[in-house]
Amino acid sequence: MYPTVALSLTVCMFIACSSACSTSCVCIKHKATCRTPDPSGLVLSEHIREVVLQDLNASLLTNNTFSANSQWSQIETLEIWANGGESLGSRVFTGLSGLTYLGYHNEHMFYMEYDAFYGLDHLKELDFSTNIRLQTMSFLISMYSKNLPRLNKLTLTGLHSYYVETINADYNFFQSIAGLDIQRNITYLDISNVTFGEFNFQAFIQNGLCDSVHKVYLRYATFLNIQGYVAEETCSSLEVLDISDSLLPNIMLDFTISKIDFLCRLTMFYFNIEELYINGLGKYMMTPPLQDDRDGDLSSCPYKMRKLSLENNLIKRLNYTVKLHNDTQKTMEWISLAGNILEFISPLFLSPSFNLKYLDLSSNQLHKMQEHYEDMFELLIQNNTKLNVLKLNRNGIARIPSNMFLTNTELEVLDLSDNNLSSLDFNIGRLTNLKVLNLSYNAISYIDAQTRDTMEQLAAATNSHKLRIDLSNMPYICSCDDNHMETIQWIHRNLDTFITSPREDYMCTLQDERLYIFQNALEKTKSYCRVQRVKRDLAISLSIVCVFLLIGIAVFLKIQGIRRRQRERKNLLSQIEVGKFPKKFLAFLSFSSDDAELVVNTILPRLNSELQLKTGTSRVLVCSGDRHFRPGYALGEEIIRCIEDSAVTILAVSKNFCQKEWCRKEVQETYDQNKPIVLLLLERVEPDDMGKVLRKLFSRYAHASWISDSNGGHIEPDWSILCDALLDLTVEQSEKNTFKLKWLNWFSS
Repeated sequence: MYPTVALSLTVCMFIACSSACSTSCVCIKHKATCRTPDPSGLVLSEHIREVVLQDLNASLLTNNTFSANSQWSQIETLEIWANGGESLGSRVFTGLSGLTYLGYHNEHMFYMEYDAFYGLDHLKELDFSTNIRLQTMSFLISMYSKNLPRLNKLTLTGLHSYYVETINADYNFFQSIAGLDIQRNITYLDISNVTFGEFNFQAFIQNGLCDSVHKVYLRYATFLNIQGYVAEETCSSLEVLDISDSLLPNIMLDFTISKIDFLCRLTMFYFNIEELYINGLGKYMMTPPLQDDRDGDLSSCPYKMRKLSLENNLIKRLNYTVKLHNDTQKTMEWISLAGNILEFISPLFLSPSFNLKYLDLSSNQLHKMQEHYEDMFELLIQNNTKLNVLKLNRNGIARIPSNMFLTNTELEVLDLSDNNLSSLDFNIGRLTNLKVLNLSYNAISYIDAQTRDTMEQLAAATNSHKLRIDLSNMPYICSCDDNHMETIQWIHRNLDTFITSPREDYMCTLQDERLYIFQNALEKTKSYCRVQRVKRDLAISLSIVCVFLLIGIAVFLKIQGIRRRQRERKNLLSQIEVGKFPKKFLAFLSFSSDDAELVVNTILPRLNSELQLKTGTSRVLVCSGDRHFRPGYALGEEIIRCIEDSAVTILAVSKNFCQKEWCRKEVQETYDQNKPIVLLLLERVEPDDMGKVLRKLFSRYAHASWISDSNGGHIEPDWSILCDALLDLTVEQSEKNTFKLKWLNWFSS
């Protein structure tokens, strides 16, 4: 029994030990991360295939470090972050026969032995980045050997970048990478963040790298001199070239940007490139923003370009008509012009790329094109009917033309966020393949009913996929307006259907208070609107009551005024009848002596008799100068006396009347005494022939006219109306005098 138990314990301990990691390591599945200056004593479990060594002291590495423990032969991926040791010793990676990836990073290393890579016969990828002090020649010598026969990917980012000294990417440089005694099949090469004293394209070709390398990354690099860039042959294997954020010599900048007419002849090297990234070159330029208003014929250049990125290059205008090779028209699928200062892009610049699927125009200034050339802005992507992704965000666009997306029925992603759109009145009804519509961060305060219906129909039409619309971070208004209220209700209702983004990004403003739409905004708005409706109904009711009350008061005062005037007139008639009227005469008739025959013989007697008939008295009621002026008295005094003794003045106006000096004095005196005046026109008189006062009276008050006929003439309106008018004017003048007298008595008291 006991031997059996002992045997079982031994087996269990063996299994436990074989599956355990050292205490300095953290093992998760197939990966072990160890923090140790010396890895020679590490114990790894059998299933570990990936190891990360941190804080390793490079001076402790020897050719026995990994070879002494057979477990290391099973490791496929090894990442080493060293912080000590100035050199990499001879054959230090012996024992790592199964390794396919090696990353070695040591900022303090400046030298390495020529056979440091010995034993890495199966290594496919070498990441030698951040070795900023490593002498270039030391590394190249180690690459000249027959080691690393299967190397495919090489990363040298930051190589020797600590020093002012430059790297010469010349024939020897590329020969060491390709292999001197062996021909490596390098497919991936990253030499970013390096200062090149020389970069020779012709040397790249001569060492056979154009038969193997697919991707070259030269980002954040500085090129002081470029040799052999006008190659006479195509780099057949090169598919991806990235020189983003690099500093090129002036001749290269001039070549790549300005002398585009010579591209076919000068860029044969790049014909097979499928992806070209030229981002951030503009930030190094001391010249004005890039602007091209020319045409270019590239139809003889058989570029196989599939992706082109020209981000952050200070490009201002692309008023450029491009003719592409038939192959290029078919292959070009992806263009990014984001982060420039683009104000205008000619539709003819994009139209040749009829297979374009991705277009990024974000972070530009295309609002200027929309404002000043809206017709061309509407046609910008008309010919790019196969577009799947379009980004127009961060352009300050205030309006999208109605039919801008009419032909882009294959759009799946449309980003219009971070603009100044205040309405969504453009046509999206045909975008039935749309998956993402981003409208966030615009100036939309509400969404009209037609747009809401269109979005719902679009969501229902996209049966094969789920449409997501981002309408967040808008200045929505919570108010009692139908559009505002219906927008909030619609957003609230459709969150779980097609409206996306975090709930807290949907807010609205109610009376300067910011509310969360998906919390209490709807309830608060409805409550606020109920109160507003009550206030409105109350205000309307009070207004109606006030209107009726004012009408009632006005009618009452009108009736009272009529009754009072009737009483006053009755009292006037009574005063005249019994001889108690305070004035000697009811009216003073002023006329020209040239009109005396008509006035004295016809008008005056008839007027006096009509007034006597109205008042029931036989006394003379009309005063006239020829009958009542006292002989021997001054005419001026007599005019004043007669006007003062009369309640109303009648002016018999004729052309002669307007010319007489004394007639004008009678008019002026009547006007100065503020007496009621009635104009009786004996004939047609032009206003220009009247004096200033008479003309003012003529334009302000109704008048009577004497009409000659076969019966000697008649007055219009008739005598009865004229007499009633004289009596009413007398009553009104009496009321004014009475009110004035009462006011003076009150003021004096």
